[in-house]
Amino acid sequence: MLPDGAIDFHVHAAPSLWERKHDVIELANRAVEAKLGGFVLKSHFWNTEPMAALARDRVPDVDIHSSIALNTFVGGFNPSAAELAIETGVSAIWLPTFSAANYTTDRPFPFSGQDLVALDDDGDLLPEVRAVLETVANADRDVVLGNGHLGPDDTYAILDVLDEMGADVPYLITHPESAFMGLTREDQIAFAERGAYLEKCYLPVVKGDATVAEMTETVRAVGAENCVLSTDFGQPDNLSPPEGLWEFAERFVEAGLSEREVATMALDTPSALLDATR
Repeated sequence: MLPDGAIDFHVHAAPSLWERKHDVIELANRAVEAKLGGFVLKSHFWNTEPMAALARDRVPDVDIHSSIALNTFVGGFNPSAAELAIETGVSAIWLPTFSAANYTTDRPFPFSGQDLVALDDDGDLLPEVRAVLETVANADRDVVLGNGHLGPDDTYAILDVLDEMGADVPYLITHPESAFMGLTREDQIAFAERGAYLEKCYLPVVKGDATVAEMTETVRAVGAENCVLSTDFGQPDNLSPPEGLWEFAERFVEAGLSEREVATMALDTPSALLDATR
């Protein structure tokens, strides 16, 4: 069901603040065994390029892409952090995840100030957010910009400003089916119509926030070419991310998507996005 060379656009590994299923080198080896082509390594706390570089050196047979999440731990909406991350080679920059005010679930850490928003009281984009967008737009190579855990109002405003800037920035809507995201299928369709990509992510299914059948309906509405497949796995109680990606793909086919559509989400579209970041 999963094509050789498939890519998981969103995985977690140790070292991390929390226990993870695998360290990054073990994860890379498991990806090779599962015939994955690569994965995007994410952390809520730091730039993952040093971890990814170590794993690439030890396990050269899989493409390991790094990223940074602009949470308070790197200064929030911090254009300097984004600029450094781009310089070090990240493929993706996620806007705030665990530090976003929209992330209303329990945060399993004691840090304060986890209430970042992109808009001021008048609904206008904050200057520091615009500065991050300008940093990404003006980079000398493409970088995928993920909306992290920001809410729908923030996301619409960011897409508006990117349009106003004339910026050709690939924008990825992170796990839109997660309950706390507050996104409807109509929101997802609207985002895709404006050129954004949708992450079809296994973790919301495992948590009970959505079903694969519901995701399948959205994929059909927006087109598989506008979606990327991911697990968001790495938690000790979940499957190994490569196993999870295989299972997720199988469940999509059982729900009625063709193997070609799954290959588009798991290989073609993520490969195109990530190849442009090299």
